Amino acid sequence: MQRYSGPNTHLINTQGAITQLSTPALMLDLRIAEENIHAMMEHCQQTGQKLRPHGKSHKCSALAKKQLEAGAVGVCCATLREAEAMTTAGVKGVLVTSPIAGPAKIGRLIQLNSQAEGFLAVVDNPTTVALLSQAQRQQDPNKTLGLLVDLDIGTHRTGTSGGVEARALAMLIEKSDNLAFYGIQAYAGHLQHIDDYSQRFEAMKVQAELLSALVGDLRSDGLQPRIVTGGGTGTYDIDHRFDVFTELQAGSYLFMDVQYNTVQLNERGTHPFRPSLTVLATVVSAVHDTHSVIDAGLKSFATDGPAPELVDGAPTDSTYKFMGDEHGAIVYSSGTNETLTVGTMVSCMVPHCDPTVNLYDNYHCVREDALVEIIPIDGRGNS
Repeated sequence: MQRYSGPNTHLINTQGAITQLSTPALMLDLRIAEENIHAMMEHCQQTGQKLRPHGKSHKCSALAKKQLEAGAVGVCCATLREAEAMTTAGVKGVLVTSPIAGPAKIGRLIQLNSQAEGFLAVVDNPTTVALLSQAQRQQDPNKTLGLLVDLDIGTHRTGTSGGVEARALAMLIEKSDNLAFYGIQAYAGHLQHIDDYSQRFEAMKVQAELLSALVGDLRSDGLQPRIVTGGGTGTYDIDHRFDVFTELQAGSYLFMDVQYNTVQLNERGTHPFRPSLTVLATVVSAVHDTHSVIDAGLKSFATDGPAPELVDGAPTDSTYKFMGDEHGAIVYSSGTNETLTVGTMVSCMVPHCDPTVNLYDNYHCVREDALVEIIPIDGRGNS
């Protein structure tokens, strides 16, 4: 694996390294992460689905390789930056799950298709289909680009608005001489964080019935969708029950976070995946009776959901509060006698793993409380 030449590299395999880290530092418990990888892979083997986990969560080719070594057929990517990082590192089976537009990005996508084994992308409109076909012909007239039709099943973000449009787009792809129709992507992002399992199941059932009808119509049209992909960590134990999804593209299961902490992931009420990702921070000011201040603020955590949760090093019942770009407060509970001193280290569960990871350059990987590796987040960025 690549080595990161940052301020903490000299501490790898050093006794007491974690207490000496320059913070804030993104920490990954490798043992728990690997347990999560194998738990999801075992689930997919039992349900007969293939697993193409979403790289938007980790944005890291080294972690993608761990997932492939466990049995995944490839990795999903939300951005071309992620896809380029995966391809450069030799990761196979990359599926770009976000529609691409603009000549620059179309050119990059076509270049990826020439470099990556098993490369796939999604589309949701005929204009992009035509532009991709043209660009592919200019780049390599003998090369075929594999495409999935992106179907909106309720998130209202991207995707064709209905089955009629999806069928027409699939037929357009099929008729092209340098494009190949591979199937359907149908991701129900709006359902992933419904806390109650039964409510989430019933909501997904409605969408799965519509998707199943579309797959039947495509076959009636003479088309054979080889891949029907979607699903996430929130619906991982639901999607397989409808016999329509051939692949699962969950991502957050690797890390878990505060947002998923309250979601009942299966009908048994158990926790199949455990939190493996935290941010380690240091108390930099302790002059107030009501709180202390750590060096992890708005630049250290995603801000699109709940606050980070304090998991280690903080007084009982204390909470986190954002205090600006660089700082956060550890707010003490009323009546507590516990306080923190300058230099104390505090560990925080991340609120939303995907955008939090995008704020960091690397993972500080630990095993049994020892810093064993620092892995670059080579796919981070927005382009």
